[in-house]
Amino acid sequence: MIKDADLRSMTPEERAHLARRLAVLAPPVTDRPPAVAERARRRFVIVIGVASALLIPWVAVLAATLPPRYLAGHWRATWVGFDMAVAATLGLTAWAALRRRQIMILLSVVSGTLLVADAWFDLMTAAGPDRWVSLATALIVELPLAGWLYFASHHLVLLSMRRVLILSGQSPDVSLWRLSLFGVPPHRSRPAVHQH
Repeated sequence: MIKDADLRSMTPEERAHLARRLAVLAPPVTDRPPAVAERARRRFVIVIGVASALLIPWVAVLAATLPPRYLAGHWRATWVGFDMAVAATLGLTAWAALRRRQIMILLSVVSGTLLVADAWFDLMTAAGPDRWVSLATALIVELPLAGWLYFASHHLVLLSMRRVLILSGQSPDVSLWRLSLFGVPPHRSRPAVHQH
């Protein structure tokens, strides 16, 4: 049995080697067979990619056909409901931060995104003196708060990622853009087809 004193006397390279060896023994993070997980991943990539591509012509159609003005129904319910959603996600984000829960990362991203959307729609739908109030609210409150929420979520993802990398004996100095997803089997190149 390895004691704490033994671990402290090890070099960083020896600890990293031990961590890599122990990580190999860890149980899999999912019960799904790799082939099922790979099909689900491909399906996700295809659906999201097609949705993104289909939005391009849809945006062009909207830009060409939507009227510059439109009388909206349920105006009050729309804004009250949206602001209630913003308040709820901010409250949940505060609760998760208070309790030090990982879900706070996701809630921060959702809250920040709702704040940016709120600022956008406030600015785009305001007229007259209300436009200046919307601009001030966006620049002084909504966008800075959204930026802070994005910064917090990014910072916490980096801390979590570095902790996992260190515990698995890997270098923690990896960009989020280059780091593979945790819990998803790594990409394997297809075996070469042998012709007879």
